[in-house]
Amino acid sequence: MKGIKHIFFDLDHTLWDYDRSAQETLLEIFEKLELSKSGLTEKKFINTFYEVNDKLWVKYNNGLIDREYIKKERFDEVFLTSGIDVAKSKMASTYFLDNCSLKPYLMPDTLTALHYLENKYQLHIITNGFLDAQNRKLSSSGLTKFFKVMVTSECANSRKPSPEIFEYSLREAGAYKSDSIMIGDNPRTDIHGAQEFGMKTVFYNPTGRKKSMADFTIQSHMELLKLL
Repeated sequence: MKGIKHIFFDLDHTLWDYDRSAQETLLEIFEKLELSKSGLTEKKFINTFYEVNDKLWVKYNNGLIDREYIKKERFDEVFLTSGIDVAKSKMASTYFLDNCSLKPYLMPDTLTALHYLENKYQLHIITNGFLDAQNRKLSSSGLTKFFKVMVTSECANSRKPSPEIFEYSLREAGAYKSDSIMIGDNPRTDIHGAQEFGMKTVFYNPTGRKKSMADFTIQSHMELLKLL
């Protein structure tokens, strides 16, 4: 793509397979804590986690709660909603935080795309995830070597879609709006946020179910080889 020198990626759901990693970890928790004895099914437990987790992350992205709130309250709410004794929620929370980010799973064709792009562009990450967890994800999945800069909401003291985190990221990478592009799966935080800031955007939409006004839309990372 003409004029582009820097590519900024979102991490969760765009490169690192959050859903596969979370579900595997939740199944481990379900077995270790013997939650079936409470009459709960694996499917119900996982679905409840996603309902609670998604709601909390929307609040976090809007600046309504902080990191510690998610860590402390997430599994309490999951267990209460599921009708399970919350005495086990702290164990579940600790296990999830310690193990989910160690999963090595990536979205399809991530490595193929990155191997191609690293020879043509400088690659970076902008994520609302937490620094310690995101570093573990990069390390466990073998992604660390591809990226020059990773900016988290903690580093920038701001969150996508706020312009401040994009401004901070460009400054850290030595990049400009005119020579940068943002790739992500979230229509609001990744795409709308970057567009409002003045960056070109690529919407990663593997299911084809979401809508976005991005400059470009892809369903596979292999499409990046043609686009970029």
